[in-house]
Amino acid sequence: MKLPAGLDKNEERQKELVENWNSRSDEWYAQWDYEALFRELEKDPYIAFPKAIVAVMKEYVPDLKGKKVCVPSCGDSVAVFGFQALGAKVTAADISWKQVENGRKIAEQRGLDITYYCSDSMKLEELADETFDLVYTSNGVHVWIHDLGTMYRNFHRILKENGRYIMFDTHPWSRPFDKKLLGNGEFRIRKPYEETGPFPGETTFDWRIQDFVNSLAVSGFFIERMEEFHSVIADLPNHNYLYEEKDTAYENFDWHKNPSAALPQCLGLICRKISI
Repeated sequence: MKLPAGLDKNEERQKELVENWNSRSDEWYAQWDYEALFRELEKDPYIAFPKAIVAVMKEYVPDLKGKKVCVPSCGDSVAVFGFQALGAKVTAADISWKQVENGRKIAEQRGLDITYYCSDSMKLEELADETFDLVYTSNGVHVWIHDLGTMYRNFHRILKENGRYIMFDTHPWSRPFDKKLLGNGEFRIRKPYEETGPFPGETTFDWRIQDFVNSLAVSGFFIERMEEFHSVIADLPNHNYLYEEKDTAYENFDWHKNPSAALPQCLGLICRKISI
């Protein structure tokens, strides 16, 4: 039986996504100096997370030793290694088998007890119900997800009662603006906020705040806290939307010189599982 056109399109998109990340994974991992990262993690495991998220992690999940943590769409595994350094029992998953292979290889080389699965974050079929104390996703996850509700329901499913989901990602308010400044240093609006997305047929999805909140609510999550925060120089480059490898990088953080620095670059949500 032929699937509805919308499902066909999403399946094709997922296939392209997997092929894309499988082909990019070696280059993606090569951009990191993992030896240097692990040296920093020994000094401070929280270096793997943005400073603003560290503050709420310490408040809502202050002791992760022995806790079961899942990192879906784990990507470069920086957060995975951060949680492991904090003493958590970590399970990582990604839709790309190559991303999983590269992360697992580093973990095995260092003798780290981390479980990896090749699994779609909207399914997580390999993961059992009510298993984890914490689910965490970092920036660059939601843009690839075409069904937030399905993903969040699976996060809810694998969490223990009162377990938490913590996320941070690109702040939707930054999307209406053209980052190319006009001659007088002012912004140009690309489109109204309500027209930033998501739209069927596009490869990626620019979700709005209401999309996150509404999908989390119907999936059974109680939103305990929302954080809107700026990039800071001390954050790692992959957490930092204003970071650039050039001499003028520090000017990017001064909103008088770079108007985009006046906008929050990141959105963080802390959610707790409740029964529905």
